[in-house]
Amino acid sequence: MKCHLMLLALAAPLLFAAEPPRPHHGTKLLVVNDDGFSAFHSGRYKTAEDLKNAMLAYKDTQVAVMEWCIIAGSRANYPSKVTELIGAGMTEFPRRGDKLAHETLKRMADGGENTLKIVADACHEAGLACYASLRMNGDYPENMWQGSFPKYANSTFWWQHPELRIIDAKGKTGYRFSFAFPEVREFKLSILREAVQQDIDGINLDFQRHPVFFGFEKPMADAFKARYGVEAATVGQDDPRWVPLRYEVMTQFVREVRRILDEAGKAKNKHLGLSVRIDWQKYPTWGCDIATWLKEGLLDYLVVGQYGLGGYDFDIAPFVQMAKGSGCAVLFGEEAITKGHDRTAEEDRLIAAGKLKPPPSELLTREQYEARAAKVYAAGADGLHLFNETRKEMFTGLGDVKTAHAR
Repeated sequence: MKCHLMLLALAAPLLFAAEPPRPHHGTKLLVVNDDGFSAFHSGRYKTAEDLKNAMLAYKDTQVAVMEWCIIAGSRANYPSKVTELIGAGMTEFPRRGDKLAHETLKRMADGGENTLKIVADACHEAGLACYASLRMNGDYPENMWQGSFPKYANSTFWWQHPELRIIDAKGKTGYRFSFAFPEVREFKLSILREAVQQDIDGINLDFQRHPVFFGFEKPMADAFKARYGVEAATVGQDDPRWVPLRYEVMTQFVREVRRILDEAGKAKNKHLGLSVRIDWQKYPTWGCDIATWLKEGLLDYLVVGQYGLGGYDFDIAPFVQMAKGSGCAVLFGEEAITKGHDRTAEEDRLIAAGKLKPPPSELLTREQYEARAAKVYAAGADGLHLFNETRKEMFTGLGDVKTAHAR
């Protein structure tokens, strides 16, 4: 397959007017992300009615936006024509919850029920906006859990195209797609074109699930040598000279997403929003040219967090300043889990046999949330983004924390 780096420069910047969602029952914007899988895995969502009621439960909270994740790995949790349903084609599953999730999603799909439509309709009934969230590079290693989980979550497109994956400096192929290839970008864009057919209010691009997005693939290596006259294999992955090359590719991708949203919004006679979630330190090496995206008005809200477990601390003020005059809201991204990990297939087998207790986990407390919210609001943040948070009591009050209480 002949692949080349598409670095299409626009004759003039595309300027759009940012329209961030408005706060709901509060003064600050509160956004929640549902990964679109865990509640099926645990059995909390067993029917379309369960899913609808879960969204309706946000009606009297301060949550203004529900980000509903539509992809696990690179498979969908709705009946898609672009990729396969999560777990399709499998008869034996890595964990009990994986089997339950697949059976529920298959039953719903076979019954003509689209999870994204159900969520969007219920969100609107509850007075919330609904953003479809795309995990930008979520595929899993080929040998994970004896190969069972990648068969469950990675798409046929992933399996058929190892040549489109990231390559390291020594030429070893990894397991994540490289956005250097137009075929990869088109695969992702096709999923988003499918998503905007539903009555959603926007798209969230989740760069924290999972980096990285570029390596030493031929398109990148050729572009590096052409620009700098240096063989790419002689420099490190974090060499700052990679950054502008990655910026060009990813910015073109984000512009294409913005076009998809604008075309769909024009047909629906409403503005469709775009948000991204990034790491406050690593975003340049990921190819996220936030300054340009803000300058061009591509984003409606920006989520800034840290890749990994929660409880981290950083200054949000530089991002508030960066977004000044753009109209884009800046949210501090919280990860609720401060200790713990996803249950492995082996752990699940031992727990089912009564030979192991479930691994412990710890979450941010209400007091921690309030103190952290006060601090970031005092620094100018427009709101909070809550990830891996399902406790309803956390969804009221955090949109009204007084900055004077910052500690």
